[in-house]
Amino acid sequence: LVGDDFCEIDPKERLARQRKQLQKKLGLDMGAAIGMDTEELFNDEDLEDACMVNISVLCSPLQPAAELIDSEFRPGMSNRQKNKAKRMAKLVAKQRSRDVDPNEKSNDSFEGEPEEKRRKTTNVVIEQPATDSKVLIDNVPDNSNLFEETQEWPLESFCDELCNDLFNPSWEIRHGAGTGLREVLKCHGTGGGKTVGSTAEQMERQHQEWLEDLVIRLLCVFALDRFGDFVSDEVVAPVRETCAQTLGVALRHMANSGFAMTVDILLKLLTEDQWEVRHGGLLGIKYALAIRQDLIAELLPRVLPAITEGLRDLDDDVRAVAAAALIPVVDGLVQLQPAKVPFIVDTLWNALLELDDLTASTNSIMTLLSSLLTYPQVRQCSTHQSLTVLVPRVWPFLRHTIASVRRAALETLFTLLSKADQSCALWLNPIMQDMLRHIFQSCILESNQEILELIQKVWGELLRQSPQQYVVAASCPWMGAWLCLMMQASHIPIDPNMLLEVKARLKEKATGKTRQGSVPVKEMVQEYIGGAETITEDPATRDYVVTRARLMAAKLLGALCSCICDPRLNSSSQELRPAESLAQLLLFHLNSKSALQRIAVSMVICEWAGLQKECELLSSVVQPRLLDILSEQLYYDEIAIPFTRMQNECKQLIALLADAHIDVRERINSTVFTIDQANELVTTIFSECTSSLNLKSRQFQLLDSKKLQARSTVCETSTEWQQLQLRVHTFTACAVVGLAMLPDKLNPVVRPLMEAARREENMLVQGYAASNIARLLQLCAARSPCPNAKIVKNLCSSVCVDPMLTPSAACPVPPASTPAIQESSKASVAEKDAMHHMVNKSKGIITLYRHQKAAFAITSKRGPTPKAPKTTNNDLPLGGSITTETDESKKPCLIQRRGAEFCLMTVARHFGKELTKTLPYLWESMTGPLRNALDAQRFGMSLLKQGDPVAQELVNSLQVLEVTAGAMSQELNPLLMEQLPLLCTCLQHPYTAVRHMAARCVGVLSKIATMETMNVFLEHVLPWLGAIDDNTKQEGAIEALACILCMSQMKIKLFSCIKSAFVFHVGLLLDCGLGSAGAADGGTEAVVAQHRILIFCQLKSMLDIVEQDLLKAQLPTVTYLRLDGSVQAGLRHSIVSRFNNDPSIDVLLLTTHVGGLGLNLTGADTVVFVEHDWNPMRDLQAMDRAHRIGQKRVVNVYRLITRGTLEEKIMGLQKFKMTIANTVISQENASLQSMGTEQLLNLFTLDKNNKAEKSEAAASSSSGQASMKSVLDGLGDLWDQQQYENEYDLDSFMHSLK
Repeated sequence: LVGDDFCEIDPKERLARQRKQLQKKLGLDMGAAIGMDTEELFNDEDLEDACMVNISVLCSPLQPAAELIDSEFRPGMSNRQKNKAKRMAKLVAKQRSRDVDPNEKSNDSFEGEPEEKRRKTTNVVIEQPATDSKVLIDNVPDNSNLFEETQEWPLESFCDELCNDLFNPSWEIRHGAGTGLREVLKCHGTGGGKTVGSTAEQMERQHQEWLEDLVIRLLCVFALDRFGDFVSDEVVAPVRETCAQTLGVALRHMANSGFAMTVDILLKLLTEDQWEVRHGGLLGIKYALAIRQDLIAELLPRVLPAITEGLRDLDDDVRAVAAAALIPVVDGLVQLQPAKVPFIVDTLWNALLELDDLTASTNSIMTLLSSLLTYPQVRQCSTHQSLTVLVPRVWPFLRHTIASVRRAALETLFTLLSKADQSCALWLNPIMQDMLRHIFQSCILESNQEILELIQKVWGELLRQSPQQYVVAASCPWMGAWLCLMMQASHIPIDPNMLLEVKARLKEKATGKTRQGSVPVKEMVQEYIGGAETITEDPATRDYVVTRARLMAAKLLGALCSCICDPRLNSSSQELRPAESLAQLLLFHLNSKSALQRIAVSMVICEWAGLQKECELLSSVVQPRLLDILSEQLYYDEIAIPFTRMQNECKQLIALLADAHIDVRERINSTVFTIDQANELVTTIFSECTSSLNLKSRQFQLLDSKKLQARSTVCETSTEWQQLQLRVHTFTACAVVGLAMLPDKLNPVVRPLMEAARREENMLVQGYAASNIARLLQLCAARSPCPNAKIVKNLCSSVCVDPMLTPSAACPVPPASTPAIQESSKASVAEKDAMHHMVNKSKGIITLYRHQKAAFAITSKRGPTPKAPKTTNNDLPLGGSITTETDESKKPCLIQRRGAEFCLMTVARHFGKELTKTLPYLWESMTGPLRNALDAQRFGMSLLKQGDPVAQELVNSLQVLEVTAGAMSQELNPLLMEQLPLLCTCLQHPYTAVRHMAARCVGVLSKIATMETMNVFLEHVLPWLGAIDDNTKQEGAIEALACILCMSQMKIKLFSCIKSAFVFHVGLLLDCGLGSAGAADGGTEAVVAQHRILIFCQLKSMLDIVEQDLLKAQLPTVTYLRLDGSVQAGLRHSIVSRFNNDPSIDVLLLTTHVGGLGLNLTGADTVVFVEHDWNPMRDLQAMDRAHRIGQKRVVNVYRLITRGTLEEKIMGLQKFKMTIANTVISQENASLQSMGTEQLLNLFTLDKNNKAEKSEAAASSSSGQASMKSVLDGLGDLWDQQQYENEYDLDSFMHSLK
């Protein structure tokens, strides 16, 4: 504040000081350091009036607050401005009171009263006798501020704080303020600034004034913000971008006049020298254009010249925003400004010459160009140069480092090709060969699935639009080179001479925003098939990406082969026919000893055969060779290195054995060992020959060490060879099936396809084999003898091999594997205690058991939650239960099941509505055992006597039905629904595994035909929950209910009517002896239950559900009392006494608020929580009602929690609160003041492992930063490029405003 002497300063000096203070406050004093002129931002006239008013106010130290308020009022001020002036005046008065000498005391202060405890008071004149000599003053609470604030918009003060934070020196706070204002405006933008009691006209004026004030602040941020986050190869300005979004939402509610003035200011920003200011101005225009489409006719002509100028700006980031600003208004641009479009298109084409991998505007320019070219009038408009010259400018961007740029480049090509007319051949034919080469090269090097699919679309459109003779002429010289690229080994870089050279990639060594003047450094980048960015992935992921690239390349070459084999281009009169040349090329690679060459050619043949029905010139040449390959056992060139190493190590081992006077040449005498011979040498022969040696002798140890080394090499070589052999035979068999030229003996064709489905880890190869198995079944449908039944039988057997998914009838739950070394006996006890639900052959609920097991696996994990892996843009395989963490011993089983699932689902989709007719054996496998089991129409011990094999057959058939039903044609739904009554009957089967599988099939049907399934379930199965005398029916109904809730969307509809009936009497009430038919001997146990229960709910309405839907409807024999808020206070004690003294009363229903505190309920030994309190202490108090003095039995507490509901969150917060309380309130931590920094940080971890805490403490004692490092490691990463793209995606932003 200004002192008293400030009033006496010369006015000019006062203005100078005021200017200096204002510059410092706004952070403009740093402008000179960066070469920025801030002197002209405001002048003396801007400061003089306000300065004089403030000085007149501040120079009167005795001026009361009321006078300050009056002095701040000016004519014409709105109510909002008056309220703001009142708050400011009070703040001034409050600050002035703080500046008083602390030794002085005001007359109205109270001796000894703490300052913070004094009530806020104000002096008022009270009523008094009419005398002239005195006035009575009294202190009353000052509530004026409360009355004033209620007149304002409720979010007024909050938004004022956010507006102030827009100018905070920290960019994070500025960004957060902009984000907060944006979200407030989205939800409450129509009410900003309005005050209560105003007329509609006044409210509208207040609203517009508030918006104008906010917009001015946002425009100031555009002018002042300089922060940029350099992510990838482009800069992101999060503060300016967020404020631009906020501006867009504000302009949505602003009047047209205010909108026009805002646009004027934005256009002025574009004339500034600083690139950041121009960048901010264009961001504002971008969102203004996108938001106010209703004013596009008036707005676009005003801003288009400035945007066009921005497209030619010297700064690349400004060009990027300028292009992005036009993308959402392309339609308006073409329709309203057609004369300007040719110049813009030429500008964009010319800009492509200046762009490179480090150019930020590449993505926006490519996207804008692609969008403009979708309009015929744009393509037809006169261009200074032909498309033959312009289109090659797109080539470099097909291999851009940013995926969105590659996508935009391909979309530009697709637009040009798909919208082309008859004259496209004029510009396309001269560049046909280069375009084919660039597109195929992009396919080989691409790692993104979406872009690969776009490449296929562009390739197909190119072949469709071009005359076939030109395509053949352009492609035939390069067909061999393209096959070589497709055969490239995954771990070897591609020879640069095989790739088309495009614009050199540049990498700069400068830092910061200095790209324009930096010296580029050329660097050769090694390229790999499937993308160099995936070379560091794990082997399985890398193999998946490479296979995907090869398969897509095969699709491209298959389409090209279809053109080459066109009969019109291969007439018998021709001397040289293209199809013959192609056949000889493919045959050459099939004769090679390289596995990759054989695989690649087989892929191409298979894809070509799928497009073209027959071509005798090609198929007659390659089909015999394909059949020969299926019977070959060849050591391929790809295993030359490990095979040579195996030979050397085997010879060295034989030499060592000879030195030990052990001659093995009689048993194995060969200059070149096969893998089988080498394996026999390091196993059987070595063991037999060294059996007489002393195992501890040095001689044996040397031999054994060499044997282990050789054995490892043999295993490595064998594994690689088996994988190559399987893939060569698999794709060769696929090619034979594709050609539809099957041999007489099908075993060489069927075996590799089935082996691939059973053993191949790569999901793409498994899926490819599955597709060809479906084709093979169709080809063999009319064959005699028909192999289809045997193939289907093997697939049905393979789909049931995983005991974790297909339970065994004899042992539904596999025995838990006990680790060799338990971490502690305490851990094993905890695991045993956690698994309460037991399952055997005829009793139990497998779904409940698995859920419990999964929940315990999660809750028993110790230590902090591991970081989620970073998302990649490689579109790696989803689904697939096989991960890097999967137990190696379980992998073969999981792979075999997954392959069988692929096959059955693919077969069902392939045959469609003809499935049951063409493959009757498959339909019989799904439904035959189900019908046979229910022929007797009676369940009971008779089915148990039939034995486990009969039940297992039924389980397996239900497993096949579950897998196949979801992929069957909708026209077969009536046949599937005919099985629903049989499945419902199976829910009461005496075998637990059968009930479980029947429930899963009902769940699948509920997803296929929801209403029909639910009607049958509600009418016939749900009532079984009340069958208290038949546990089998109850368990079957529970299994079906759980599967339906997982598969369908009926959870909300069913929840209210089944939650209490489902959860309570299933395991709790029946286990407690309540609601049963009574003891067989009719003794006292029929009257007095073994256990007595307290059931706590939060709400009386839930108690009503428990009482009406459970106790009265389902368990009428259970006696109960009820205690809630509706019971009069005088009657509550008698209810408690009766329950404690009368053992015939089984249940007491209570609400937590009424029965959770102060009562002694030792008559009960079981506590059940149906609903849970957010405050864990209330639940603990309720538990203690049974844990009182006089309790002689063990008290069990049960919490009923529904998965996927709010209850899970409540329990999580309860756990968190209890952990915090137990950590803070202890003898060691009496208060926060006595705790160190590391102890405070450890409050926010939920690690219960004492051993881990001790080790962490030991580590922190040796290194004080260990604990802090663990905290920092747990923090999330800063935003990456993908997060920025999601946050500032214009389409997503516009969608959020709807």
